[in-house]
Amino acid sequence: MKQLVLALSVCLAPMLSGAAFAEQASDDVPNISGEWSFEADTGAGCSFTGSALLLGTSEPGVYECELTALQICGSEQWQVRQSCTAIREDNILEISSEIEEYIQGYDNGGYLPDNFRLAITSSDLMQGYLMSWGFHIAEFRRSIGAIS
Repeated sequence: MKQLVLALSVCLAPMLSGAAFAEQASDDVPNISGEWSFEADTGAGCSFTGSALLLGTSEPGVYECELTALQICGSEQWQVRQSCTAIREDNILEISSEIEEYIQGYDNGGYLPDNFRLAITSSDLMQGYLMSWGFHIAEFRRSIGAIS
């Protein structure tokens, strides 16, 4: 079942646009600045979790961000700090990352930057997928209250 959901997500993802979610948006645009926890389903035998900090910039819809991800697959483990830029269009957030530092593990060419495409469902929840060595269902949840 998870594979079917993942396959549908991958097939439909290019068709998703801000307009597809416009009906869900109200006049109150959720504030997504602040701290988030995330996880993704990267398959059997692996776990993928982390934290993100999103900070608004002077440019509307553009956020500076930092991710710290922890991936464990069997005996291999990476904890990676990444800088990122997030661009919001309506209720879609695209996060593009660049690896800055391996906190645990080392650069063996097996760990790629973690990029995300997420639907903003509320100021406390974003759902979509992780794009790194394939597409994986992902979810961001608010760690601490929104920055006002």
